[in-house]
Amino acid sequence: MIELFTNQLAKVSFPDIDAAALRRQAEDLRTQSKEVARIRESLDAALAGFVTRLATLTETAMRAVAYARIYSVAHPDQHALATAIAALSEPAEISGASVTSGSKRRSRPSRRSADLFENATIPRHDEPV
Repeated sequence: MIELFTNQLAKVSFPDIDAAALRRQAEDLRTQSKEVARIRESLDAALAGFVTRLATLTETAMRAVAYARIYSVAHPDQHALATAIAALSEPAEISGASVTSGSKRRSRPSRRSADLFENATIPRHDEPV
């Protein structure tokens, strides 16, 4: 379009539309595109750091559960501790409801992820960080 308005339509005038206006808007778009690329790089770096920290927390939490199990075995009189550790060891459910005999059964979601990681989620690219 810019070339068209620079050459064939150079002497034609339209309200608010000419080669200069198109060039300004194209330059504004290039500037905005560079800003988006810079911000995306920053977001990618932040997400990489988040994933690294989440992996570190996951590893530490797994070690903590292992230590707690050893302690629990050495202290069998602490039933509440054994129960809490057993709850952490339950496999997480794939969905909030399971199907039994053709009917849906509601069950309480596993507390494992909530207990270990609280609100740790990976933000999507279209969500503010």
